Amino acid sequence: DAARAWTEGEISNFEYLLALNSAAGRSFHDLSRYPVFPWVVADYDSRSLNLEAESTFRDLTKPVGALDPDRLEYFKARYD
Repeated sequence: DAARAWTEGEISNFEYLLALNSAAGRSFHDLSRYPVFPWVVADYDSRSLNLEAESTFRDLTKPVGALDPDRLEYFKARYD
């Protein structure tokens, strides 16, 4: 069971995401059902990532469209 193996540190985050994608029927062999990986990095300017800094990662409490105040307003106006 992938969830158990992941929570017990037996497989990496990448391997766990591959297992989830496989369970969802996604494959590298089918471009219409290519695996999905979450966007977690927010720092694209540094030469190296500080994995201890909170600012390195995006705010996962918000959808991608709400990360930037201008984009949030755009989507609010578009869907209201």
